[in-house]
Order: sequence, then C-alpha cells, then structure tokens
Amino acid sequence: MAAVRRASFLAALIVLAGAAHAGAETTCQFELSGTTMRLLADCVTDASLDVPDGTTFDGDRHSIVAIDPLAGRFQGGVIVARGRTADVVNVRIAAQSLEDGCETGIKRLRGIYFDGAAGVIRNNIVLAIFKRGSACDEGHAIEVRNTDRGERIDVEIDHNTVDLYQKTGIVVTGAVDAWIHHNLVGASAAQDTVPANSIQLGPGAGGIVELNTVRGNSSRSETAGTAILLARTASGAIVRANTIIGNADVGIYVLADEATIEINELTDTGLDGVHDVGIGNYGTNNRVRDNLIRGYATRYQGVADTPAGRTVALE
Repeated sequence: MAAVRRASFLAALIVLAGAAHAGAETTCQFELSGTTMRLLADCVTDASLDVPDGTTFDGDRHSIVAIDPLAGRFQGGVIVARGRTADVVNVRIAAQSLEDGCETGIKRLRGIYFDGAAGVIRNNIVLAIFKRGSACDEGHAIEVRNTDRGERIDVEIDHNTVDLYQKTGIVVTGAVDAWIHHNLVGASAAQDTVPANSIQLGPGAGGIVELNTVRGNSSRSETAGTAILLARTASGAIVRANTIIGNADVGIYVLADEATIEINELTDTGLDGVHDVGIGNYGTNNRVRDNLIRGYATRYQGVADTPAGRTVALE
C-alpha cells in the first residue's frame, strides 16, 4: 500500500511540474500568520524557498516540485533555513527530472536543508531528490549542518517519509545533537552510481537514532552503502530499536567511539555486492548488544558474537 501511495504522489507531482514548467520562477504562495509561513497550494519552484529566522514553514500537506530554471540547473535546497531556529512541517517535496552536474557547498541539491538552524523537521514527505544519471555526492533528502557556528544546536527529525534520494536520506553533520526517530527511510535511486546511506550522523554530530524503519543501500563500488552510518560522530551516539530491511552492504556501520548499538532488528535481502555485514564496529569502546540480525553473510565485524545472541564490542 505504501508503494502505491508513493507512486500516485510522484505521478501527481510530474503532472504538476509539466503543467507549470514554462511559467514563473516559483508559483509558491504563502500566508503569514505570526511566526507561521503556510503554503496555500501545490506549486513548483526553480530556486530555494528560504525560511526566515524563528519561523515555522507549514506546508499544510501541499506539494512543492523543484524544477530546473529555463537557463541553468536547480541549485541548493528546496526548503532552506539559515537562521538560528526554524521548523519545517507537513510539506511534500520532490524534484522533477533535474539536469546532472555536480555542485559544492550551499549549491548542493537537498530537499530540506538546515544550515546552522536548530528546530524541528516533522511529518514531511521528501521524494526523488536526485539528478538524472548523476554520480555526484549530493542529493540529500534532509540535511542538517552546523559547521560554522560555535555553539551546538538541537534538532528533532521525526515522522518523515524519505525515499528515492541520491546520496543520503537523512544526514546530520557538525555541532548538532539530533533526535532522529519514527521516520520511514527508503533506498537511494542512484545506487548504481553513488555509494548511498539512508541515515547518517557525520563528523561532530551526536544524538539518538531510534524507532525508524530503514531500507538499506548496496553499492557497486568498493565503498559500502549503508542503512545507518556513524562517521566520526561525537562520542555517545545511540542507535536503538530501528528496523532495517532491504539490501544493505553494511546494515549499521560504526566508525565512531563510545557509541551504543542496541535492540535493532536487521534483515538483509537481495543480491550482495563486495560487502555484506550486519553490524560493523570500526571504532573503540562501543557497546553492541541485543541486536537481531538475519540474512547477512557476516553478522558482525569487530564484535564478539555469542551463542545467546548478546553481543559485546571487541577492544
């Protein structure tokens, strides 16, 4: 049923984008009420929609389709928050047949992008954030980054549906403490060209990843695709009670220290590439326990697998 709803949504967005492609730069209109910026109807845009500092962007369950401008390529996030705080809720976002071409920095393609902003990203649907045939390391459905401000920020990312992105479904990087929970994260649409990750806590980020349903990624290169990746995160990150399905090169990849990986359920299906590992522990002093793993050629790396099913990290 979920796949049917996703296909219907994408079909509707394609019709919307096709009908408006020759029109204005953006057809998106908003009603401002206090600190809330409410989207009035389905729309298209060929440039980022900025959320002012301290504002809630409420999509009111309407859809936004990102399209290329008449001259050039779509650049940056579809919805972007660069102030100190913002919330983005109840919006549907997709990209439509974007032209390939690698961008860097703030020009990289994202669906929802918080650049140093604290706040909430909740109850959104973000689909098809990719470029046609691209091998670029961009196309993040939801990204939170805080690498320029001195203080750490808090972000809650919950009850979102993310699918058919390019590089990453949900990624958090820098001085951010994130609570990522109750999201449904599908697989990359670009697994043939890009080693993709479904949920990633990147360098400096910390927090809790829990109670998500995550479909993994499998890469055709030597670089592993993952379902959940901890990459040089702040110490003490927790990955707990997630359900991982589909085909992941590595289900949970832990390149971090002092992390806790517990009571996750991982089931691997599909053809495997170079890698096929349930949980890989490549850091120090990590606690890996009470996870249920099925279908992987190697259930654990860097972890003592005991007959009782309890696991402890190898020093």
